[in-house]
Amino acid sequence: MSLGGGEVKRETAWLMGGAAILTTAAAGASIWNNYGALLRWTEPVLPLTEKQLAPRNLLYKTVNQQDLTLDIYYPPGEGPFPVAIYAHGGAFVRGNRDDVFSFAPIIDRFLELGIAVCSIDYRLFEDGSYFPDNLEDVRDALCFLNQQADELRIARGRMLLWGDSAGGALMLTTALAPTEFIGEQAESHLPLISGVIALYPPTNFLLFKFIQTWIAHIKFYGGGREEWRQLMTRVSPATHLSSDSPPIMLLHGKKDPIVPFAQALHFVEKGADVGADVRLFSFPNGTHSLASFAQTENPLKIERLLERIEAFSCQVLILPKRETLH
Repeated sequence: MSLGGGEVKRETAWLMGGAAILTTAAAGASIWNNYGALLRWTEPVLPLTEKQLAPRNLLYKTVNQQDLTLDIYYPPGEGPFPVAIYAHGGAFVRGNRDDVFSFAPIIDRFLELGIAVCSIDYRLFEDGSYFPDNLEDVRDALCFLNQQADELRIARGRMLLWGDSAGGALMLTTALAPTEFIGEQAESHLPLISGVIALYPPTNFLLFKFIQTWIAHIKFYGGGREEWRQLMTRVSPATHLSSDSPPIMLLHGKKDPIVPFAQALHFVEKGADVGADVRLFSFPNGTHSLASFAQTENPLKIERLLERIEAFSCQVLILPKRETLH
């Protein structure tokens, strides 16, 4: 029995419609699987030392009935100390200031150098909170530290910013756009930032697959696509690079499955174009963690990594060489 022309068209339409639904479902699953990998990522926790377990905890801001706090860890002495201020990763949706413990070797090195370490909380993506709320929080934390510097035994004008992944991106954008993202502190200028150390940060959010990222963020962002593109451009670190930018040290693994190494290369190229001081240290087998940089097959072991961080920190914070500290 043969089908009529109308029946053939209807059957073909059903088949095409079914195929489209299956394709959309598969694409959606791929998007959420990829984004889920980012959300599920946990930085391996490295061993702690006793001196890291007694921070000074301070409230720096209350916004929408949410308290935002920071912890300060001090080296021996009276100060005032230069300070290395940390912002945690977590895809902007999770994490807290305690994530700094995942970087115990770096904390130890800072404290040995006589640098205080500060770790801050900021608002995460949720109902009513999105970009640039987190950037306003980071800026407010830095202004708070500067305002309270005397009481907190912090040396004004000697702030080093550092962070991993999302936190690294926040620190970069904050340092590179000192007159933007003004929050409750309402200061027109940031305190002087001596330098930034960013571990595997996204540097241009539009380099991620646009549709995947857009769909993943729909639950947090209520605007349209074009407005979202403009916002992503505004909050991306690469947008704000200039010859006046503070020195920047990037640490990025070439096998990073979450923030592609191409993000680091893009940032370095943009820095070269505008005359910014951007230094990239790559790790051939590094993935999306500090621990991966110290793998036995990696030629750049953890001690050499710490030496690089130490050299950069001493240079930008104007500290004496290590051998003169004892």
